[in-house]
Amino acid sequence: MDKTNQELTVEFYVHFNAAQSELASRINQSGSASTAAVQQLSSDYAKLRKELTDATSFLPSYDQRQCEIRLKDLEASLEKLRTASAPKPKFAFKRKANQPIAPSSTRSSISKDAVSTRQANLDSPQDTGASAGLTISGRRHEFIDLSSLSSSVSATDLIISDLDHCVVYMLPESRLRNDAVTQDIKITALHVRNAKNSVLIMPIIEGSALLHDLSRCVLALGCHQYRMHTSTQTDVYISVASNPIIEHCKGIRFATYPRFLQHTRKELPGNLTVQDFSHIRATPSPNWSVLPGDAIPSEENWPHPGNVDVDRVLQRLLPSSA
Repeated sequence: MDKTNQELTVEFYVHFNAAQSELASRINQSGSASTAAVQQLSSDYAKLRKELTDATSFLPSYDQRQCEIRLKDLEASLEKLRTASAPKPKFAFKRKANQPIAPSSTRSSISKDAVSTRQANLDSPQDTGASAGLTISGRRHEFIDLSSLSSSVSATDLIISDLDHCVVYMLPESRLRNDAVTQDIKITALHVRNAKNSVLIMPIIEGSALLHDLSRCVLALGCHQYRMHTSTQTDVYISVASNPIIEHCKGIRFATYPRFLQHTRKELPGNLTVQDFSHIRATPSPNWSVLPGDAIPSEENWPHPGNVDVDRVLQRLLPSSA
């Protein structure tokens, strides 16, 4: 039976982590290595890069970027080792040939070309590593719903960053009014970074959810793929098509996406088989658990658009301080 892309991704990620860490350790311990040793390290690096290239057919773009970053770090360390291990050139005086002086018109042309090249580099768009989309950033002690987003597009990624003591509510109003009105903005993917003491309530989105640096938060969402990094003490209510993945996390508790938040009559997947990339062992991971049923807040404790008491919602929903 053929393996799914999810299974291939997990296998590659485990292999890549081990190979990259082992190669980095060998480079760092080499100091000033022999030519043969440097060549062997270079060969192993090239092999690992080829494996990443071969994996691009099934590896999500986020994982590709993360692996590329780590390979660039390896390449920089390897180049330093090559420089340190290269034989020192013998000192000798060399006679410097006289260079003809370029005519002033030529010098002016060269100077203008250089300025034009620099300006072109400044004007060209740079890859920031983040998708374009609507952004919620730098908010404190606020209730934020769809009316807070101003956009002329019907579908977009949502980027959330730098939140503290906020309630973010992105469910469509039609869920509450039980009428035929549809959601004006369709969230296609979710990116969250650096949120603490906050509640994030999201709809069912078709794309992926990538989260970094959450601390003492509550997150409710449905998505196709879920990745969480460097987060602590967070409750996740989720419906996801594939296994949720965490890495460098602690105190994460999972529960299924609450039925009363669902804006669909379809049966949603309730997969809580979490994969912890920081605990690749046969024993259960100590970094996550299933949220006990008696710890799940009842429907009346969850927020609804209107006159929302943010502090009261946070008090009812956030996990207890460690």
